[in-house]
Amino acid sequence: MMITSGFVVILLAIGLQKIEAEEHGNDFDGCKQYNTEMGYDEPLYYIPTNTLNNTVDHGEFKYYKIGVLGTYDGVIRLSNYMYPYDKNVTEIVVGSHGNTRSTGRTQYRTSSNENKNTDLVRALTPNILNPFRPVMLKLKLWVDGKKEVFHDGHDYPFLAFMDTQKLPVNYMAFTRRDYNLVFFYDCPM
Repeated sequence: MMITSGFVVILLAIGLQKIEAEEHGNDFDGCKQYNTEMGYDEPLYYIPTNTLNNTVDHGEFKYYKIGVLGTYDGVIRLSNYMYPYDKNVTEIVVGSHGNTRSTGRTQYRTSSNENKNTDLVRALTPNILNPFRPVMLKLKLWVDGKKEVFHDGHDYPFLAFMDTQKLPVNYMAFTRRDYNLVFFYDCPM
């Protein structure tokens, strides 16, 4: 059987296109997507963390990879309960104060939906959020209550704090303050 040179060139071109596409994938490929329809003070949908497929569990801590696409105030809420009213939760706010800082805090939300936030740490993170490309984060949540937030691929956290109540993270939710955001969660590591 004779193969023409034109056929070989076509096969070679198809192979090179496939390699190029694989090298330029998106950081959020394989993630689930959550659009923030509900605002900060509205009832949120809490996702059970035991249903996530890409959690990395090291016993003393777990890793979660999350992306945030938007302009300001990406809020990740961590809870022990699906309906955390009259209870404490942990909040990680990325790109707050006009996208200049990020905050780790505890929040107590009453059954009448009023809240009291207690900041535990603030870090300057100018322009961390972007409306055109998601920032990919890795959360490292320790059993002893320590919470660390990394840029995906970095070795050192840009935000770290201690939750002295050591609340287990059985649920997580995503929300925003004023502007809609897109969260990517359950991302492959």
